[in-house]
Amino acid sequence: MTTNLLKSNSQGLPSAAFTGHRHIPYVKYPQIKGRLKVAIYNAYLQGIRNFRCGMAVGFDILAAEAVLELKEQLHDISLSAIVPYRNQSERFAPAARKKYNAILEKSDDVTVLSEDYYTRCFHERNDYMIQHSSLLIAYFDGTPKGGTFYTCNKAAAKGVPVNNLYIP
Repeated sequence: MTTNLLKSNSQGLPSAAFTGHRHIPYVKYPQIKGRLKVAIYNAYLQGIRNFRCGMAVGFDILAAEAVLELKEQLHDISLSAIVPYRNQSERFAPAARKKYNAILEKSDDVTVLSEDYYTRCFHERNDYMIQHSSLLIAYFDGTPKGGTFYTCNKAAAKGVPVNNLYIP
């Protein structure tokens, strides 16, 4: 694992990014994870080898786990953790923090965008992922507010396709 400040170590690999809601009904996790694996595999078939994750609780962590599980069969894929600020997990519940740290350890690349929290750090993390990706894999319920809404709109405005895996 490497940690970079303001730089990515993706080696120029075609990338997809993830965005999604933090709160997902627990009963939907297996179905969403299955859909994630299919979406990741389809992106792989299109030549995408690098997957960028913003490391938020909820969909982001589920997506990172799916990439790491698929990596057992697709050895040439990589997971890039895009961390908005160094202590992102400081307010996570202990179990979520443990999972977060385990994913960081297994990530091929960790990019920390700021040492400290600031007001727009999450938006700037999302902007960074869109700027460095050719596909966005989302879990977006259509609510016109919040970070997932912002990121899906930003991707659409920049011509980045959005694969929405939302299950009502």
